[in-house]
Order: sequence, then structure tokens, then C-alpha cells
Amino acid sequence: MWRLRNAFRTKNFPKLPQTAYYATESGLPNQADVVVIGGGVAGCSLLYHLCKRGINAVLLEKDKITSGTTWHTSALCWRLRPGDVDVRLLESTRKLLMSLEQETGLNTGWINNGGLFIAKSERRIEEYKRLHTFGHFFNIESHVISPNEAAKLSPILDPKKFKAALYSPGDGYTDPSMYCAALIKGATTRGGQVIENCPVSNILVDSSTEVRKVQGVETAKGTIKTSCVVNAAGVWSKNIAQLVGLEIPLVAMKHAYIITDNIPEVKHSPNIRDHDGSIYMRMQGESIYLGGYETNPEIIKDMPTDFQFSLFDLDKSIFEVHVKNAADIAPVFEHVPIKSDICGAESFTPDHKPLMGEDPKLAGFFYSCGYNSLGMNLSGGCAEQLAIWISQGRPELPMFTYDIRRFTPNQRSNRAWVTETSQECYAKNYSIVFPHDQPLAGRNHKIDPFHEALVASGAVMEEAQGWERPGYFIKDRTAPVRGYDWYGYYDHVDNPDKRYEQELEGEYTFGFSKHHDLIGEEANAARNNVAVFDLSYFTKMYLTGPDAEEAADWLFTADTDKEPGRVVYTCALNSKGGVETDVTVTPLEEGVGTLVGPILKGKGYYIVAGGASGYQTVSHFRKELNKKRFKAVISDITDKLGVLSIQGPKSRELLQSITETPITDEKFPPSMSHIIHVNGHVCRAMRISFIGELGYELHIPYAACVPVYNKVMDAGRGFDLRHAGFRALYSLSLEKGYHLWNYDLRIDDNPVEGNLQAFCRKDGQYLGKQHVEKLKQHGVKKRRVFFTLEDHVAVYGLETIWRDDAIVGYLRRGDYGYHLDCSIGVGYVEHPTGQILTDEFLKTGNYEIEVLNKRYPATLYLRSPFDPKGQRLLGQYEQQFEEQAHFED
Repeated sequence: MWRLRNAFRTKNFPKLPQTAYYATESGLPNQADVVVIGGGVAGCSLLYHLCKRGINAVLLEKDKITSGTTWHTSALCWRLRPGDVDVRLLESTRKLLMSLEQETGLNTGWINNGGLFIAKSERRIEEYKRLHTFGHFFNIESHVISPNEAAKLSPILDPKKFKAALYSPGDGYTDPSMYCAALIKGATTRGGQVIENCPVSNILVDSSTEVRKVQGVETAKGTIKTSCVVNAAGVWSKNIAQLVGLEIPLVAMKHAYIITDNIPEVKHSPNIRDHDGSIYMRMQGESIYLGGYETNPEIIKDMPTDFQFSLFDLDKSIFEVHVKNAADIAPVFEHVPIKSDICGAESFTPDHKPLMGEDPKLAGFFYSCGYNSLGMNLSGGCAEQLAIWISQGRPELPMFTYDIRRFTPNQRSNRAWVTETSQECYAKNYSIVFPHDQPLAGRNHKIDPFHEALVASGAVMEEAQGWERPGYFIKDRTAPVRGYDWYGYYDHVDNPDKRYEQELEGEYTFGFSKHHDLIGEEANAARNNVAVFDLSYFTKMYLTGPDAEEAADWLFTADTDKEPGRVVYTCALNSKGGVETDVTVTPLEEGVGTLVGPILKGKGYYIVAGGASGYQTVSHFRKELNKKRFKAVISDITDKLGVLSIQGPKSRELLQSITETPITDEKFPPSMSHIIHVNGHVCRAMRISFIGELGYELHIPYAACVPVYNKVMDAGRGFDLRHAGFRALYSLSLEKGYHLWNYDLRIDDNPVEGNLQAFCRKDGQYLGKQHVEKLKQHGVKKRRVFFTLEDHVAVYGLETIWRDDAIVGYLRRGDYGYHLDCSIGVGYVEHPTGQILTDEFLKTGNYEIEVLNKRYPATLYLRSPFDPKGQRLLGQYEQQFEEQAHFED
């Protein structure tokens, strides 16, 4: 179908003289605040942003600037992605591309020709409407247009081959070498240094203390003393990490595009992404750069070290699917000659997000790598945040999904897990991002003792930070997660057991899930009777040591100086007052020498945190303890304790039936825990609920998990006990108005903005307190609020919030409230003119939630209308059920 003309195969591709001119060869400095390793776009952009903040920084490149993978990138720049942090980062890059020439006098190569997203299915159109709607808050212009309108913008398109398109006029592309040259000039004029032909041979580390620290960098040209090194080495980043004994979840793969001969009609037309065909097109004058993401990318096991300005031979058998898909929407590809092809290396990660931030195992060692072919797109925004991260301790944006700490040490060190998850992310790069899609690769990495019994009971599992957790439960069948079959490629046999994949098909929607009613039955069982949840993947830890009490006072906003066994909900902040995590903290008495009641010397605390961000929480605590030099230790015991949560009006009766310990209000008032025995096994029982019901959690040593579970289930038959999963849990939790970290509670949220000031004590000092007190005194400019929708329309988060025809925010979370019997959402509302918010402003006005480009009436509540007096948590259901019966009448 396609012909190659003048095949481009030159090794040692010549660099642009403009870039080399701005390398500073004045000699290696003896010292630097920050040493950046890698002269690609990530390193150049970071150097610029560091120097812009007055930081003494030097960039080391083993060969020439851009010579690794940056020089051959297609350099497309898009504005819309399904995430608020992503959109902000992309916008930051775009602004930099447009403003840098005025600052440096060098053209960045920015071409604003717009972008078209092609849709071939109704589901894809819905995804584009979702992006279009979300873009309203950020003032990003886009239009959902017809095929004929798209063909007018890009004459090569056949309007009969697709259903619609999303047009984003602000999209474009740049020239990577010109862009990097401008970045370097902007950095060097502020004192930054760029040293080429300077490979790093060693990173000096001080291992004399409990926490290892960076001390310097050794190179072929000498040694630089520094306390901060940034690994921005692209596909070679894994090699740099191994210099300090660290493994990172990064895989190098071949990625290619071809360059067509001249096609006059494409001049000045928009770039194109056909996500359904898994291809992209960049317009370069009268030529097209055509690339794509195939399901069988070639994985590079060992990246050559001497691969500067070099390319691989293109495997036409792999790439031809992209030409075929291009010809489907643009018939010109059936006959246009191909001038050249570019097949280079790119680095990919298990979740298609970059690796950034400080390594928790080595103080002063940061990452800016693993950009998944989005390095040019994200370069300006990510570098800006990382420069703030380095200079101020934390970024301004909630960068958890980019933070290296989102991966546990077990995930990072498991090369098989890293490879297969990264491969699937490459293969699914252009797949529709459904709210409840699940990966097939890397599954069963971590399972708890209840796993087999739950799967046999119909659990459809979800993955979270490597753990398997129940999403929901199906009836009369099972859907186990099988080993990854690599989509039948690489000599793997396609998995014949498709039961799990068939269940996932019910989630491929932006409307209500196929399992909506099933999840509702689980939620209603917890509201009206009793349900059991497996929360074992939650992160469990002990805080112990001579300074444990002082450390708890510093880390936690709430008062943890309580009687032993009292469970305290609290936030933990950073120095800017942003919420790093929310946890429960239980002061412990001496104990009896068991996992749930350890023997302590002095005061200790049992801490439970969310599982999806658990390692980040543990790392945050450890870092703060080290900074304050507390004689205290965080011990992570997550994989030693299972957790069963028994929730609902009959939970007390059920628990009492399996233990001799009195389960009474006197013995077990709300937020109290005790050591109890179940079926002859020691457990810690906690009267606590994440859904707003009478409920109890059993924290169980792994060896006792199965017998305790069996006892619960056997007794549960007399109470019509029902299994429930995380889909029901999150619906119930949101309905009650509770927070979920990294969604409606993040590091860019102050507790006062999130309506959590009641959990921030007045007495004593804690990390970030001054920022809390400031907002308490002066008020907030954004505030977390609760919405209900009358119309039967699904919401998942990212929907735009309108007040009196003005945009005032977007939903952070959305779900269906089965007890309230309506769609519900939580978001942060801002005043259109940036004023301090008042209750009067929030309560007045007409609110609408825009879903898929259509507005629906909504009602705002300062707090959830579900059980506003908290009677259900107290076990006081008589009035609740009377009200329910009244409504049914």
C-alpha cells in the first residue's frame, strides 16, 4: 500500500548548530544547588525553570543537547486530556512555547494550526463531549463538529468514514531543537550551565545516616558537589537510577512515524488524531508525519548507550496497520509516496504517566522521566512544578499521579510486572478512557487472604496500587482475573477465558454501568441491613518510639492525645497547608505482643490510610519524622493484617453473635476500638464507618483471616449478610459526604476549603497550621460543596458547574446516591470574580451541572443531605426507617 522513497537511515544525525551554540563549555563547576542529568526537553525545560527561580543549576549531557530521543519526536501539542492536572500542565507548556521567543529572541518553532480528534463511534463522541465540557472551566475553546465540517478544515479527510470530530483551534506543534535552544538560552542568561559530552559515572551518596542523601556527581570531567540530582535521562533513566541502587518502573520501546511526500492540500490544516484508529498526523508544510500506537510494540530490553542522533530500522510489518488506518479516513495514503521514516526509542511507564518527584529511598534524588511520548506536551508544565517541588518542598499542583511514590517498592522491583503493564499502556494509549475501565496486565500482583473466597463468591476485582480489591459482586457466576496474554502477541496464546473481560464490557460507557442496579443492591444492603467489605488493601502502620507522641502532635491536625483505643480521624498537611493524606489514628496501650496489640515502650499509634495512595502516605510521614529528627518509627504492616468491614443496621447484632466481648454502646461507643476474640483468634475491632452507618471493622492477622471470615459468613446467613465492593463503598461514602483523597481532597486543598476545619485543633502546633488559621480568619476563595441532580444522568467527575450562567467550578467526584435516589457530586466552587466565598453566595443562585455538553439543573448543599444529624452512625435507626416508610407511602 505504501512506498518508501529515499529511506532515512543516517546514523549520527547532525545536531542543529543553534542548540550547540548555547552549551556553556566554561568548565565543570565545583558545586551546584541542582544537577540535572539529561539534555533532552525534560532536562532543558527544568534547567530553565530552576534558573528562573534563582537556583544555581547545571545540566549534564553525555553527548549533545537533544541527541537522545528529543530530536526525533513529532512534537505535537494538545490542550485537552481527561484530567484537571493534565490540562493545567499542557496549558503551562503552551504558554511557554508562545512566550519564550519574546524573552530569549529565539523562535521556539511553535505552530498553532489547531487539532482535530476523529470519532468513529457514539462512545467516542461521548468522550469528546466530555473533554469539550471539561475544557469550559479552563477557557479552552473546542467544538464538536460534523464530518463535513471537519473535512472543510482538513481536505484529506473522507467525511463518510467517521461520525464526528472534536476541533481544538489552540492545538499545534513545535520544533524540538528550536524549543530546547530557546530554553537553554533562557537558562544560561540567568546563570545556568550546560555541559555537553559529559557522561555521569557515579552519584555520590552519604549512607552514614538512616536516610541516604545525595552528596555529589562524578563525571568524566570531574566532580560536582550537590545535594540534589534530577534524573532526566529519558530512556537511559533506568541506568542512572541503578547507579544509586534503585529500580524504576520504566520500559524503553520503539515508536515510529513516517513522513509523506508533498500533499499540497494539507498546508495550514489542523493536526489529526484518530483515536479509534490509534493514529496521529502532524502537518509539516505540505507533508504529513503519520504515527500510531500498535498493540504489539517492539520492547527494547537493553537500550544501547551509544545511540546519539540515531534511529532503528522500521519494521514495516508492525507499522503497516497505521498506514491502513490512515488510508481509511484519508484516502491519499493509498498512493502518496513516503519520503522517510523515523523509528526511535521512547520510554513508557505502567500507567502512562511520567515519573517525577523525590525518591523516598534517597533524599535529594529526583525524577523527570518516563514521559510516554508526551515529553514535549508536558515539558513546560512538569518542569515548572518540579522546580517548585525542589525549591519549596512540594509542587503547587496535586501531582500524585506523576509522583514516583505512587508505585510501591514491590512494583518498582518487579520487572515482569513493569514490562507487561507498560506494554498494555502503550497498546491502549488511544483507547477510550472510561471511568471504570480496568487493566488486564499486571494483575494479581498483590492479593489478600480473602481473595480466593471472594472471587468464588462472585467478586469482580479492581486493581489499586498493585492490589486486587473487590469492585462489585456478580450472582451465579464468577469472573476471575487471568494471567496477561499480551493480546495474543509475542508468541503468547490469546486467553480463552474471557469472563472478566466480558464483565468489563459493562463498564464501557459514560452513562450508567450495566452493573448499576447490582451495585445499588450492595449499597442498599449496607444502608438497610448489613454488608461486609474487604478493606485489606488499606495501608496499616504503627508509629512508635520515644518521640511518638510528639511526632503525632506535629503530623496530625486533630487532637490524638486520647484514651487508648479511641479512633481519631485527622488530616496530615504539608508546609503549605495542603492535605497530604487523611487517616485514622488510634492511640495504643501497651499491648499483649500480637500484631493487633504490640508490646510498646511508651505511647504508640495505629494508623490506617487509603490503599491507593498508601506508600505516598508512609513516605510522607517518614520524611517529616526525619526532617524533625524525631526518635520515632513508622512500621508498615499492610501485608500482615486483613480488614473486614461489617456495616449496616444489623452489624452490631452480627458482630455480637461471633464474639463474647460485649458489643454495646458502653463498651464500644462510636470511634472506639478493642482487642476481641473471634473464632479463637485475636482481632482489633473498631467501631468506625466510611459510609455513615453503624459499623465495625475487624483488623485481623493474616494467619487468622480465613477462619475469621468463615465465622462472619456463617453467622451472616442468619442476617442475610451481603458481600459489597468498592463501587458500592465509594457511592455510599460520597452520599454521606465523606472525602476521598486525591479526588475531592488533595495537596492543593486546605482543610478549611474542604470543610474539615473541625478536625484541625486550636491548641498546639502541627505542620501547616499557620495556613489553616489564616483561612479560618480571612475566609476561602473556593469551597467544597455537594450537589444532587434531578435528571437521571450519570456523573463521574470533571463535569462543569454553572451558577447563574457563569462557570464556578467542576465536579471532582460523581456517583449515584442509591439512598437519595439521584446522581450526586462533589466539587469546589469559586466566585466568578475571585471574591471570598460566603454561605449566602453559595446557597443562592441557580446551579447546573454540564454533562456531555448539556446542562442539567442541580441543587447545592453545603454538606450532604444524607443523615445530616449523624443518627445512623449512633445506631439510631428508628426515626430513619419511619421517614423512609413515610416517603414510600
